[in-house]
Amino acid sequence: MDFSFASSLFSFGFAATIIALWIGIKLSHKFDFLDQPGGRKDHAEATPLIGGLVIIPIYFILGSILHLDYTMPFTYLIWGVMLLLSVGAIDDKVHIHPWVRFVIQIWVACYIVIFCAAEIEMMGDLFGFGNINMGYIAKPFSVICLVLLMNAINMMDGVDGLASGFVLIALSWLLFVAYDAGIMSQFWGIALLIAPILAFLCYNMRHPLRKKASIFLGDAGSLSLALILGWFAINLSQYPGNMNVLAPVSIIWIMAVPIIDTFALFFVRMKQGRSPFEADRLHLHHKILDKGYTPTQTTLIILGIALTSGAIGVYGIKLGVPESILLYSWSSIWIGYTYYRLKHA
Repeated sequence: MDFSFASSLFSFGFAATIIALWIGIKLSHKFDFLDQPGGRKDHAEATPLIGGLVIIPIYFILGSILHLDYTMPFTYLIWGVMLLLSVGAIDDKVHIHPWVRFVIQIWVACYIVIFCAAEIEMMGDLFGFGNINMGYIAKPFSVICLVLLMNAINMMDGVDGLASGFVLIALSWLLFVAYDAGIMSQFWGIALLIAPILAFLCYNMRHPLRKKASIFLGDAGSLSLALILGWFAINLSQYPGNMNVLAPVSIIWIMAVPIIDTFALFFVRMKQGRSPFEADRLHLHHKILDKGYTPTQTTLIILGIALTSGAIGVYGIKLGVPESILLYSWSSIWIGYTYYRLKHA
């Protein structure tokens, strides 16, 4: 794979996304494809929801130009993600019933597991008693993991730059792992997705030149990015002939923030007699905002935690920390955080 050509595609993808988002903002206002303020939402003005509708197509165009379909099931991935993107866009516009959306997520996850080689078969030496082979439950377990990740990152999308920033950090860790293992097809597959996300953050994340987000990912974007992120994570952890590319336990550390927060809130909502899938203002970012931190500070705090947890997962394995220790440590944090949230619910 030609490095100069691929790097030029990265730059082109960034610039094309900047321009496409600028045009998309104008069209969103014209066709009323906007997220209206009110209820649990903190933004004061109607905001375009076309982030994902720009990022995903541009990524697939870049990948097709680089012929990623020669080295991975890229074409099948396109069909699955585009279906999810379309359903998410409809939901952003007219609000699909949550259970209908949930069933579609399961269907898409099944498709990705079966046709895009996203099956978690080997779990590594998680408990210190030898490698675990998932056997017959590998496929349903993989579907559950993908659906959980999609919803966890979707629920995380409540502060400017948070969900897309988290996906960027998680992808960056996977990028490092792929480069370190010399798997350049995966490296460029990830890098070409990072390019449009970086461009999106220029519009979505608050910085000295932007006091508020001028565009959102929308459900279409957060769900689709989460699905692609999950696919790359599974693919690297199950890479043929080299089970040491990415230990499965490293994945839960890379994805720790949204997964632990989502798991904890399931128990909190059930304790309160509510549906575990019910939307509310109990997420970690809401709690930090309620402490008086600004949206920018909240985003940076959570992204800092995500960066640190990813480093633990990746470098823990590289430094020879047993996978069981990493699992038990992660589980202790999850149990402790869940107990704290239940106690202060």
